[in-house]
Amino acid sequence: MKNIPSLLPVPRFLDPGEQVQLPHARKVFPLRNLHFRDVQAVGFDMDYTLSHYRSPEIEELAYRHSVRLLVEEKGYPASLLETHFDPSFAIRGLVLDGNHGNLLKLDRARQVVRACHGSRPLARQEMDAVYGRRRLVSRAGGFRSIDTLFEIPEGHLYAVLVDGVDAGAITGRTYLEVFQDVRWAIDSAHRNGVMKAEILADREFFILRDPELPAALDRWKRAGKKLFVVSNSEWTFTEGVLSFLLDGQDPARPLWTDYFDLVVVSARKPAFFLEKPAAEALPGQKIAYSGGNALWMEDLLGAHGEEILYVGDHIYGDILRSKKNVSWHTMLLIPELAWTLEQLEEQANELQDFLRLESSRRKSEMRTSLMENLYKRNREHRHILAPRLSPEALQALDLEANQLHEEIDASKRMTEAEEQEIIRLDKRLESTFNARWGSIFRDGYEQTRFADQIQAYACAYTGRISNLYLVDPSTALYAPVPTLPHERV
Repeated sequence: MKNIPSLLPVPRFLDPGEQVQLPHARKVFPLRNLHFRDVQAVGFDMDYTLSHYRSPEIEELAYRHSVRLLVEEKGYPASLLETHFDPSFAIRGLVLDGNHGNLLKLDRARQVVRACHGSRPLARQEMDAVYGRRRLVSRAGGFRSIDTLFEIPEGHLYAVLVDGVDAGAITGRTYLEVFQDVRWAIDSAHRNGVMKAEILADREFFILRDPELPAALDRWKRAGKKLFVVSNSEWTFTEGVLSFLLDGQDPARPLWTDYFDLVVVSARKPAFFLEKPAAEALPGQKIAYSGGNALWMEDLLGAHGEEILYVGDHIYGDILRSKKNVSWHTMLLIPELAWTLEQLEEQANELQDFLRLESSRRKSEMRTSLMENLYKRNREHRHILAPRLSPEALQALDLEANQLHEEIDASKRMTEAEEQEIIRLDKRLESTFNARWGSIFRDGYEQTRFADQIQAYACAYTGRISNLYLVDPSTALYAPVPTLPHERV
């Protein structure tokens, strides 16, 4: 066997001009190497994966049904019926703190970087008073992660109710009790069937068709992959949505079920990946089951572990649990990704200015530090050596000290000016995503908890299923070569 060098060079890949260029919004972004030739089965969640919904109308619908339940069944003030959902209030990746009535944005270290109490933004000092500069364990009781677009109304509804408690309009309930009531209302609105019946009754309005979805599914099906659906929705809603999206779109596959080898509804994810409930075959359906579990499904598909790729939009229920518990390959659907990329492209010049200024600021800071060290050494020499130096030598040291002092002041003024411009640019860039919370992926230089979870558990991510049409099912996607800072030469 040949000796392998201990430090391998980073391999060179094609320059951008040498490869086929796709719009960023149509790309699948790999985080781990994915060899599709080894994948035998590809599975999909339904809501916000195979299907997408008109926004903010779908969120307003969920908000309205949840408020009605709180008023009619929990005794909340009827004035809540006059409130409306604010689509700009919350973003995905936030955490609800039911103990304190707060909505939080966490960085990758799980420290709070932005927060609102109800709808009121908290200053840094207020956040530190409650959370300090410590890692927040959001898995503890009283916390709720907003992991999907379906949960966005929950954040705004909780803020509205916290404001009501603080104003005295809602009495006799703590922040935690309000938190639990909101959780119940949102779940009930999705479970009791009234909201879903309203969606199915007006599918043309609420459900968005992607004309490229049938072709994407067909390409992977023709490549010999077994395709399946695992949805928490019941059969009636799943059939109603997918028939609207796929029936009659391809003469070779007239029915939506022609695209899939297996359909599982009422899956109870994440329990589907954690427990072993029995599956129940649906009457009159050859490929459809209710319930079941991941290991049972593997046996039915004849594919196991990393022979399966599962695509979903829920970072915990779809991605984390399928990766950690059954070792499936995972692909996260991020519907906000296309819009995020558009914003980045529109702000490209300002982003370059931001990076240039930040690089200059760091150099100024380092230069100031070095000059301050020279000034301090000069003063120490002046003090220690004074008895042994001539008046001329002492004068020279004092002259040097004055010059260093002036240069330090000038450097600090430059650094401060750069910092102010950086703050201005940062606020402008962040506000293009969300004026209150910024980007779902970053906060300043830091990645968010949401972005960190993507990197930890997703093998790849993309904006919509139809992007898979542009991926060869027999090839591979290669993640960027991981490097430590000292290797980036």
